[in-house]
Amino acid sequence: MHGDDDVTAGGETIDVPADDDLSEGKEHQSRTWTVEHWRAFFDHLAMTGDVAAAAGAIGKTARSAFSMRRRSARFALMWRAALDVGYDRLEAAVLRQVLGETQTTLDVGAAMLLLDRRRVATGEATEAAKRKAADGKATRAAAERELLRRVRAFAKRTGTASPV
Repeated sequence: MHGDDDVTAGGETIDVPADDDLSEGKEHQSRTWTVEHWRAFFDHLAMTGDVAAAAGAIGKTARSAFSMRRRSARFALMWRAALDVGYDRLEAAVLRQVLGETQTTLDVGAAMLLLDRRRVATGEATEAAKRKAADGKATRAAAERELLRRVRAFAKRTGTASPV
């Protein structure tokens, strides 16, 4: 019998199966993933992007998490959704840094490369971004210029003063 519950991953709600749909086998209780495991794992994954840490937080191993992802299409979809939340958090953190609204210091060039690679992988990238990700030669200065260009374009579209 399938019953649905929901999981919040980084503030986004995702449907998950009921407890009886999650077990990997009664003979291997240590491998059983409950709804609570799913909730905690995906929330932690969305916040950190770290599979091993997310699995460890619920007493599981990264190997067990990857195994569950291979076996369960729903788990795999939720994994992707949790990572999407993480990427959104990264993009917002870079924007806050460029706008001078945080004390946190990120490597903007590395963050932009990672975000560009994600866009390529998900098919969201422009042809220029695909070429840039393919050759891997984006510099920090180039990434910062691109981000500033995007911030200025956003300010122009919304009719607000550009903060930079």
